[in-house]
Amino acid sequence: MKISNDTAVILFGYNRPSHLMRVLIALEDYNIKKIHFFLDGPKNSGDTIVQKQIIFMMRQNKKIDIIIYKSKKNLGIAKSITKGLDKISKKYKKMIIIEDDCIPRKEFFQFFNKMLNKKNIFNEVGAICGYQFPKIHKKNKHTIFPMLLNYFIPWGWATTSFHWINFRKMKKNKNNFYYVKNFPKIIKKLNKLVKNNTKNIWSLNFIIYNFLTKKKFVFPNKSLIKNIGFDGTGVNSKITNSFDTIYFPTKKINTKNMIENDKLKKDQEENLLKYIRYFY
Repeated sequence: MKISNDTAVILFGYNRPSHLMRVLIALEDYNIKKIHFFLDGPKNSGDTIVQKQIIFMMRQNKKIDIIIYKSKKNLGIAKSITKGLDKISKKYKKMIIIEDDCIPRKEFFQFFNKMLNKKNIFNEVGAICGYQFPKIHKKNKHTIFPMLLNYFIPWGWATTSFHWINFRKMKKNKNNFYYVKNFPKIIKKLNKLVKNNTKNIWSLNFIIYNFLTKKKFVFPNKSLIKNIGFDGTGVNSKITNSFDTIYFPTKKINTKNMIENDKLKKDQEENLLKYIRYFY
């Protein structure tokens, strides 16, 4: 799969080599030639041993040029992602981001390439997202097409460095960032979690930023990510199969028009509110 020179493929990991291996195998299958890999630092001696295995596995890979960035201390997933994207956003114009529990499906990079190269898309859109809820996921559709929804899901996603840098600048001014009237119901819930700092999650801030800047999110009508992290191994996730989607190969990807309707937006919001305990 040809990725343009101005786009970085970024992979984040911590202490799950078996999950990471499944993601790497997918990247190899799709002929991804280069990735930037960020490994958060260990919390204990057990993590140190596991991470030696991860580093060995990454360095032994002969099919992908893997640039490794290893933190000396444990940052947590939020700081690991933000610091990593801060670094890469200075070198590339666009970024495709995957975590070690999100396996991209066959059409993932094809869809993302088309959307990233779509003219002026980021005037209206804050990010492109690869996962789709089972209720919206159209498993039998032979064509993948984009739809505009209101809320961000960070399971395989992409944005421009311009948007990321603006988000980071805006985030520094907390008075303007949090204290805004007329938040919708779901934003109020997320905003409360952010202010209480109950978990080490960065994506809540990104949702609020895009709400404030009136940006929507592009999603495929079929889920192009298989999340394997809800098996009890993740730091922030619980055990559930509520996010599983059935995969069927697709014959065509049509990104000419982006679908937008209130029912799809309502379905997404209802699912986020229903499953928010699993996300956050």
